[in-house]
Order: sequence, then C-alpha cells, then structure tokens
Amino acid sequence: MYKLNSNNLNIFLFSFIRLIFNNVGTSNFGIYMIIGVNIIYNLTFFIYMIKVIDVHVHYHIFARKIPDHCKEFLENVEGTKMSLKNDLIEIEKILMVPSHPCYTNECYDGFYIDYEERKKNPDIYAQWGEVNPLACNVKEELERQYSLGIVGIKLHPVHHGFKPNAYREEEGNLKQLLYIYEFAEDHDLPVLIHTGTSVGVDSRNKYADPILVDDVAKDFPRVKIILAHAGRPIWYTTAFQMAGFIKNIFLEISSIPPKNILKVLPRLYEISDKVLYGSDFLAFKGQDLAEYALQVYNVIKDEKIMRDNAKRILKI
Repeated sequence: MYKLNSNNLNIFLFSFIRLIFNNVGTSNFGIYMIIGVNIIYNLTFFIYMIKVIDVHVHYHIFARKIPDHCKEFLENVEGTKMSLKNDLIEIEKILMVPSHPCYTNECYDGFYIDYEERKKNPDIYAQWGEVNPLACNVKEELERQYSLGIVGIKLHPVHHGFKPNAYREEEGNLKQLLYIYEFAEDHDLPVLIHTGTSVGVDSRNKYADPILVDDVAKDFPRVKIILAHAGRPIWYTTAFQMAGFIKNIFLEISSIPPKNILKVLPRLYEISDKVLYGSDFLAFKGQDLAEYALQVYNVIKDEKIMRDNAKRILKI
C-alpha cells in the first residue's frame, strides 16, 4: 500500500536527532523523548507515500476536446493541474471517463480521444467505456470498446436524456439500454451510473435520482453498479441507503467537496468496503489532481476507499 518517502524521512530524522542532542543532560530531555516518540507514531502520513486509484477523471475535457456548445464549462475549470504525485500522494491509476460536461446526442462522447492517450500511458490510464442508448447501435459499439480493453461501462442519463431503468416495459421499453446491462452482465463489467444533479448545459436532472437504479440492481443482480457522485447534493441519503442494503450497489464520492464528505455522508464508514474514490477532475477552478486526493485522504483516512476497493471491485 505504501512506499517510503526518503526525503521527508531524512528531514524529520535530522530535526529529531538535533532536538535530542541539544537537550541531553537537561531536565527537558525526557519530555522531548516522549514528544519525539509520539511524533514518529503520528507522522507515518509524512514518512510514507499514499497510493491512490482515481476512478473518475475526464481527461478529454482537460485536453479541451469537447463539443463547442459545452465549452462555456471550461470557464469554470481554469488553472487545473493534472499532477500525479506530490510529497505525500501518488496517483497510481486513473480511470478515464469519456462523458462530455453537457447534454449531447453523441454515441460515445470522448471515448476515442481518451483511448489515444491511454495507448501512450497504459500503466497509468484505464478506461470506462460509454454508449448513449438513444444515439447509436450499442451492440456494435460495446463490442468495439470491449476489444480495446475497457474496465467497465459508464452511463450518463442526465447528459443523454434517459432513465436508468427505461429498459423496463412500464418505463419506456428501451431495448438498447437493456442490451447494455446484458452486455455488462455477460462480460462481468461494472456499470458506473451518474447520479445527482449536473450544471452542464441542458442537463436533464430529472433522471439523476439514484432510486431509478433500484430496478437495475434487482433485475441484474450479478452486475456491480456504482453510483457516481453518491447522488450529489439532493440524494445523498438515498444513495447511501441503497449501497447499504443492496448487495451489488456501490458508491463513488467524486466531486463532493472534501471538507463536506463526512458531513453529507456521516455514516460512510459503515459501508467503507463499498465506497470508491474519484475526483471528477476537472470539477472546479484550480483543481490539482494529487492535491485534491490528499485533501480527501486527510478527511476520510481510509486506504480501502482511496485504492483497495477499486482494485477489488474493478479488477485492476
């Protein structure tokens, strides 16, 4: 899980040894020894590099390769930095999400833009597939994306205009959507579904309620379903409860401000085995990929959420 950060370790040891030697033979020596032991115990955070898997990164938006009508979104994300490490955090793996930051009628959004970058850095990047069940032949497109090595399928009801359960007869009988879930089931692929409101141009937030995923979980019990954004900000409780009592539903906490995570999800640790870390990069002005991960870790301090759950659930 960790690797030694030698620079921070050397700085700390030098300072500690100097403190001890300066107080040998004084009445403060014992006090400083106790303080030093406590510092060593509590500062493993500084001595070790924390490894992270970020399951929600929009690389193609960072590359500014989005439809023209989406580009006003870029005004909200100026100054972003895609740094993979700092002194304390290392982003070990990035899962590229191809969704555009607005409503579109495209079949696969930025999937092939992301794919070209992934080919250059396959050790760092993995990729969600994506198809719009209203815009293309999903069978052909999913077969193509699967052959390119996707780790799961992303659905964006809010930006593509459909209910997550629209495959059911009473909800619209959308056969293309049914095929997506069947494909995921047959190929053991998790499905990441956007939940919660979006400020993207022309977003259809009526499709954002995670309760619409309840049918999917029950109809496809072998498919791992991940609720992206945990229902932000209206449906946190719904998303949490669903992940708590439905075996094949998981939470992903991207785009929740780090300082608010435990305020809006105060019982998060009760389901910590079912929660994945994501940044939703680019989500706001000045966002730094590694620094954002550190901010989240400082709040939740849970290595399972930051890395291990993604390895287990997504098999990466």
